Amino acid sequence: MGTIIYMALLGEGTGCWRPVRAERVADDAFEVVDQIPPDESWKFGPDSRVSCRERIFSGSASGLEAFEYAVESDPHYQLLKKHEQETFRMVFASGEESVVKVLHVDEQYEDFIYDLLSTNFERDHYRAKSDAVYVARFADLVSARLEA
Repeated sequence: MGTIIYMALLGEGTGCWRPVRAERVADDAFEVVDQIPPDESWKFGPDSRVSCRERIFSGSASGLEAFEYAVESDPHYQLLKKHEQETFRMVFASGEESVVKVLHVDEQYEDFIYDLLSTNFERDHYRAKSDAVYVARFADLVSARLEA
């Protein structure tokens, strides 16, 4: 069924909030399940894991305010962060199966930077330089297994 949390709207000039659907993933962490309407900009995007706290809004109404990322509640984050600079076999939501070297895990942007070692997908583009890397969001990761 989910929970309604309140998302700050960006670029509105004054404090504006949008009620959005989210699923509880931990005590104070939720995963945003709604999509952003084309004419809005949200503080956190769809599939983001966010920490929430009680807030009193104008008119004395109260609700759960999404106030910061909560990526630490994602099990893939914990695994990749612990093993930065190591090789993983990954499956992405797109169906891509890859072997990658995780270079950096970023909590703020809920993503990780990796070097692609092999993939089952034909890539539309190839790296122009040998030092080019790829970025993926934790929300797009189905599974990750550390390679021996």
